[in-house]
Amino acid sequence: AALREAVEAAEAALAAPKPTLLELVGAQTALRDAAAAAGMASPPAVCDVQTAFVKLTLEQEASFFEDMAALNVRPPDAVTRVTDYVPEIVSYIETIARNGYCYEANGSVYFDTAAFTSSEGKVYGKLVDASALADKELLAEGEGALSASSAEADKRHPSDFALWKASKPGEPAWPSPWGEGRPGWHIECSAMMSDLLGGEVDINAGGIDLKFPHHENQMAQVEAHYDCCKACNYFWHSGHLSIDGLKMSKSLKNFITIREALETYSARQLRFLFLLQKYHQPMEYSQNSMAAAADLERRFGAFEAALAARLREADTAADAAPQEVLHRWGDQERRLNDALVDKRAAVHAALLDCIDTPSAVKRLEQLIRAANSYMGEVPQPQRGATLLHAVARYYRRVMGAFGVETALDAAGAAGSADSATPLQLTEAVSSFRDTVRSIAIEAKRSGGEGAGLADEVLRVCDALRDESLPALGVRIEDRPSGVAQFAIDEPQRVLAEAARRREAAASGAAASCGSAGSLPEAA
Repeated sequence: AALREAVEAAEAALAAPKPTLLELVGAQTALRDAAAAAGMASPPAVCDVQTAFVKLTLEQEASFFEDMAALNVRPPDAVTRVTDYVPEIVSYIETIARNGYCYEANGSVYFDTAAFTSSEGKVYGKLVDASALADKELLAEGEGALSASSAEADKRHPSDFALWKASKPGEPAWPSPWGEGRPGWHIECSAMMSDLLGGEVDINAGGIDLKFPHHENQMAQVEAHYDCCKACNYFWHSGHLSIDGLKMSKSLKNFITIREALETYSARQLRFLFLLQKYHQPMEYSQNSMAAAADLERRFGAFEAALAARLREADTAADAAPQEVLHRWGDQERRLNDALVDKRAAVHAALLDCIDTPSAVKRLEQLIRAANSYMGEVPQPQRGATLLHAVARYYRRVMGAFGVETALDAAGAAGSADSATPLQLTEAVSSFRDTVRSIAIEAKRSGGEGAGLADEVLRVCDALRDESLPALGVRIEDRPSGVAQFAIDEPQRVLAEAARRREAAASGAAASCGSAGSLPEAA
């Protein structure tokens, strides 16, 4: 009977809408004791909360870094874990206590905001106006579960906050001079930051929801620890993410993970979404905003492919006939150089103005239009190669700063030393096809016994361009120079374009570029 009651209690705890950790561990313990009393040889084990918390955080940390890598976010120089810093956090609080800015109550330690603000030169509330300091909801959010009435009764002032929390049964706990407990939310960041960066940092970043009370408390703790009056020079607060006009929230069931977003959009497209919105303003994730980002990413990608092909043509032409390379500037080169100088200055000014990436991207798009116009007006690859290389270098540098990989990267997209990237593989296939196709064209021109084989080779080259590669998201466009232009895009889009080309060729509405049995136009 006792065992049956314990099982029913455990099932009830699991079925509860929001069971507390204490309730779950209590039900688990009762079930184990009842099983042991009933003579069960192997009664169910009780969760080791301390071990389980560390395991869970390590799993989440690994998942987070996988998501960051998928978005092409560089890894940090240092990773700090609260569980590694508990002794340092205890020591940090002890220093604040010696300086007179905190007090102990019932095993917990609270920051004394009144003592802090009464100290000369110190201000609590630097980041917000006075109304926020009296906002009970914000203050309770900053304390979490500790904002229960018993904890509030221990505080000397409503705005005081926990540096150390006395642990309840079943909660993680570490030893301290005040008894078993765990660090408060805010003190963790102060202690870890100070350990690596000292008592004053230049830039501290985070979401706008961390502005108060977290960043306010974090800054106050550092100033209390070092007994100084300035812990941080600048705060960067990013805007909230909204989904279809509503703030992302699990309760609203409009929550989307990075991995879910990457199932629909590429990392590059998501980067463009971020770039098209100012970092400190709310960011909208919706079909419309992603459609705009994807369209801009496609146009930038088309430019990268065109410029990369033009530079390859220029390099090929220079190798074949260096004496024919034209370095002297004409009117077109001067206009393109003026655009490069002007847009480079405009991009720099936009980034100096509160990191205004939307304006910077707009100016970069204007440079793209100028470069595209130049390549359209001056089709000869022997002209303007040096200037176009300068445009490519600048474009690569800016996009690299934005974390966007491009087709202009010197070695393709960043990859490991052990494996090639999709872009590098595409370039290798395209280059091989260019060589084979060029040999076949020459054999066809020469006539003779190899003409029939040349026709078959050209047919296979066309099939690779029109059928095999589009299914993989690779677009190849043959050019009169013999150096094809290629790009990586969504397979559905490339397949649709290939289908339209076949329909146009079949109806005679458009001429087939580089079709089997035909020769390319002279450059």
